[in-house]
Amino acid sequence: MADSYDAIVVGAGPAGSAAAYIMAQNALSVTLLERGPYPGSKTMFGGTVYRRPLEEIVPAFWQEAPLERPVVKDELWFMEGDSAVNVGFTGLRFGKDPYNKFTAQRSVYDTWFANKAVQAGADLRTSTLATGLVYDKSLLGRRQDRVIGVKLDTGEEMHADVVVLAEGVNAFLTKEAGLRREIPPHAMTFYVEEVVALEAGKINERFQLEGNEGATYGMIGYPTAGTVGKGGIYTYKEHVAIVVGSYLDQMSTRSHSPYELLQRFKNHPLIKRLIQGGETVHYKANLIPKGGYDFIPRLYMDGLLVAGDAAMMISGRRGTDLAALTGMHAAETVVQAKAKGDFSSRTLATYMHKLNNTFFMKDIRSARGGLRYYRRHPDSDYLVASVLNDMAYEFFTVDMSTKSEKRQRLMKTALDRQVPSKTLMDLYEGYQHWGVF
Repeated sequence: MADSYDAIVVGAGPAGSAAAYIMAQNALSVTLLERGPYPGSKTMFGGTVYRRPLEEIVPAFWQEAPLERPVVKDELWFMEGDSAVNVGFTGLRFGKDPYNKFTAQRSVYDTWFANKAVQAGADLRTSTLATGLVYDKSLLGRRQDRVIGVKLDTGEEMHADVVVLAEGVNAFLTKEAGLRREIPPHAMTFYVEEVVALEAGKINERFQLEGNEGATYGMIGYPTAGTVGKGGIYTYKEHVAIVVGSYLDQMSTRSHSPYELLQRFKNHPLIKRLIQGGETVHYKANLIPKGGYDFIPRLYMDGLLVAGDAAMMISGRRGTDLAALTGMHAAETVVQAKAKGDFSSRTLATYMHKLNNTFFMKDIRSARGGLRYYRRHPDSDYLVASVLNDMAYEFFTVDMSTKSEKRQRLMKTALDRQVPSKTLMDLYEGYQHWGVF
């Protein structure tokens, strides 16, 4: 196996595999490095793959990718201890070609995506840890800023015209290059996942599905014990994935263990009904960068590009598809640099130009006040969920009241929660910044 390539890609997640796939398709020699025993072994995600973004990279991918179910049902639950206010949509059209999105398991999806790069001509090296960058040196032996390769934990050095760092949220090499600072706890979230085996028939019955139809449920309020975060349930063919997580600083301040939150979530009476009788298959955990636009690092330098979670490319609930798109844009930039024979930062800056014109960068930029909002209003999700459930109980309770009396009690339920002036301020700022986490 060669130790010199046109491009080295660090990380075989969606960003790295997309980059390697497109560069290999364009006849570049590429090696894809994965620290785990196989792609997808070290990570988890929110359970869904979106059709429209990924088909930009692999047209009609759903005809070959190891997907679970096409999603026809999306629901958001505002949860309290024994209740939930549900908002949702079921669209049967989404269960037919060309589909909208699919549930998937990263352990098999990432392996498939990396193998697409291999089929296109890339080398894949698993159980391979890149521990440092290799820099060009001047005639006097001094280190230059231009990256020319990576160092491996085996002591080997691999050289390339360009290195694409798709190394994930911790981004050790990106930090070594001086492109990214340490991300504080208030800009990171931590999620845990439990996958439960359940018969396909029971899944369909409990989630009101037919055939291979899929559902995704997001929950706020109760699952995270008052912190800002989210719980979720995703239906696979014969498994159900349960996910819960929150901001790191809030979990630490309130001494919440992610696994305690997971058990609490599973024991909610409405969740127990969905997963009872299932057998736990595995657990996983993952950090997600939620710093937003203000924490995006510089994404290029001489001989180096940064993509995916290492580049902080997260917008709301969307991350996996955006990672793949950043990998695509990084690869296109490298292909152009190869044609030009110039891998300087001046040429690689094209990558940033491409990203700035994407829909997701525009969304990330427009939401830059969201992090500050959640820091100022850590009770936002709790208030929304608890008030909605209290009002729902009042509204649906059948009694001997007049309609006018019922309306007055509903208003009182909302106003008694806290000082009215704070409620008005919460509503104003929430209108501007609150969103489904």
